[in-house]
Amino acid sequence: MEFWEDYEVVEVETPELLKLHLPLAGFGPRALAFLLDSLIVGVAQAVIGGLLLVLVITLVGPSANSGNPTTLIVIIGLAVLFVLLLFPLYFIIYETIWNGQTPGKRLTGIRVLRRGGLPLNAQAIWMRNLMRLVDMLPSNQFTGLISFFATRYQQRIGDLVADTVVVREFSQQQPVSWVRSYGGNESRPGHQDQGVVTPRIALAINSYLMRAVNFEPELRHNLSGALVRSLGYSPDTLSQSQRDSYLASVLSQYHSQA
Repeated sequence: MEFWEDYEVVEVETPELLKLHLPLAGFGPRALAFLLDSLIVGVAQAVIGGLLLVLVITLVGPSANSGNPTTLIVIIGLAVLFVLLLFPLYFIIYETIWNGQTPGKRLTGIRVLRRGGLPLNAQAIWMRNLMRLVDMLPSNQFTGLISFFATRYQQRIGDLVADTVVVREFSQQQPVSWVRSYGGNESRPGHQDQGVVTPRIALAINSYLMRAVNFEPELRHNLSGALVRSLGYSPDTLSQSQRDSYLASVLSQYHSQA
């Protein structure tokens, strides 16, 4: 058993009320993702801040020389505020368009979900990322770290407020290897509409395939049937190997189109 398996807390419920568990991301991947994202934001802040400084000097230089620095102070203040807001805005924008991921999270194979396995909504995204401004205060430098290790679901303050968790995703190689392992060339339920494969369903399929060989036959039959049915197809005429093959192929195609 791997270390992270002791912390499987995200339950994804299928239409048949069967539950699959997803592993939490852990400290290492989250720290690396944050470091990568911070580097990207830092470069953007430096570039934009430099351009704004040049613009301020160019536009209000005469006003400052005339003895009226008020305009200069106001514009500099607004520029500083804008640069500071780039940090949470970066996470808000990317987690919105990439369904809970940023460049750093995508590179490290992790994703933010609402607790319970649901995809992020606008409220959760804004709440968890605006709390980053609170985490940046000098008095709160270690609050997020303490919260991460003290909470059952490894949540920082923003996660607690938004009721979100960060989970591991499959690696780029896993779906392809599963197609081979589960017989990707076996018959499948016809043409599949990738539009029905949401991040939540993809994570559920991922969790199932990771453990399928260890399930009791009846449980494996029920889980695979529920997942195939959630994709809009009847599993009744499919053998177990055909179900697994289909799910592995769906996951592989989902990943290739992500």
